[in-house]
Amino acid sequence: MKPARAKARQPPPAPPREPSGLRLAMFFLWLLVLVPPLLFAVLAKESFRLPKLMASEWLALASLAALAWGLRRVEEVRLADVWRLPAVRMVLPVLAIATAGLAWTAHPAHAREALADLWIGAAALVGWSAALPGSRLERLLEGLLWPATALALVGIGQFHGFQPLGFLGLAPGSRLAITSLAGNPGDLGAYLVLPILVAQASLRRRRLAGQGWGRPAVWGTAAALALCLYALLLTQTLAAVAAVAAGSLLFWSALLPRRRTLAALAGGALALILLIAAVPPLRQRVVEKARQAVSGDLNAVLTGRLDGWRTAVWMLREHPLTGVGHGAYRPEFVPAKLALLDRGVPFFRDQLLGFGNAHNEFLEVAAEWGIPGALALAWALWVLLGSLRALPPPGESGESSSKKRALAWAGTAALAVLSLVDFPFRLALVAFPALLFLSWVLRPAAAAEEEA
Repeated sequence: MKPARAKARQPPPAPPREPSGLRLAMFFLWLLVLVPPLLFAVLAKESFRLPKLMASEWLALASLAALAWGLRRVEEVRLADVWRLPAVRMVLPVLAIATAGLAWTAHPAHAREALADLWIGAAALVGWSAALPGSRLERLLEGLLWPATALALVGIGQFHGFQPLGFLGLAPGSRLAITSLAGNPGDLGAYLVLPILVAQASLRRRRLAGQGWGRPAVWGTAAALALCLYALLLTQTLAAVAAVAAGSLLFWSALLPRRRTLAALAGGALALILLIAAVPPLRQRVVEKARQAVSGDLNAVLTGRLDGWRTAVWMLREHPLTGVGHGAYRPEFVPAKLALLDRGVPFFRDQLLGFGNAHNEFLEVAAEWGIPGALALAWALWVLLGSLRALPPPGESGESSSKKRALAWAGTAALAVLSLVDFPFRLALVAFPALLFLSWVLRPAAAAEEEA
């Protein structure tokens, strides 16, 4: 009996220690989430976008190197298993076609620079989705609320007359003066989309877990959501507002009972109308767009985006099989515009500078990669859709799985809306949080059995 008692008194075994490579990778990823949004360099060629891009890429590569170090523990890696990863099936055709364009593009310097960014982003998507646990990716997504709140506070201060940066001699309160640390109201609005959706999911999870409003995590999340939403409205970025509206609609309609869905839709529409009415600059911008729509000036409603779309279509018609080359839309814009002007195509009169991007990810991909690239992108979207559909349906795997599925669809829809009228995956500030989110979406389909 004594040996049995001694054995019963032994402490439970300690949980296994996490691999050092995973811990190091998470360290770099937390730096990626928290640091680049706050970086800027006045003396850089692009004071805001370039420092964020460089820091994000180096931190992403550092995290991948740490994860690769952990591969020494894997005894065997089979190509068939690698191909089963959704992220691998998404990026390989895209990378092959985009890289092949380097052989015939007329702008090899632009192509090489852009291809480096594309390869780093693709490697990050594959590595993070394959190696990081879903719970860790969720924590990183919730961590976006910290820098998003900081950027929102700076933007709100700029609107109300507090100019801590003073980079531009613009009148306080004007739209272009709300640069925050993003450098551009459009960039700031696009960046706030995912944190706003994540905050809603986090708030719901905490409330369902029984956490009261007095808990710092609950009221802090609610305050971050309110600040980010207010800053988004102040930027008057209608594309980002539409993305948040579409994502929120999908999120809550997936979680609420059917009888409450219509009430939620009506309430959301009413809330959006009240917010537009309560924020004077946004109200003025909506009224201005409505007047332009009534007058039939669609290009003015789209703030000149038709120029970018028309030039992208022209490039595709001129180079249907090869495209102009990855990253070559910018140098090809002026020749395309001149050719269209010769045909009598009107351009937006208030747009003095050329477009560096088509303001539509799908059209820009078609212009740069040609028809084969458009088909590769369609294949990638099909794989992503398959991963979304593979998520556990509501009611079968508990409330947590229902929330994950709802957030996955909501965030994907929001990114799709942004991609239709903007270029979120060509801005490091927006692209790397989006890659983290897509890695989280692809992770359950890639390793659901292992996590279970």
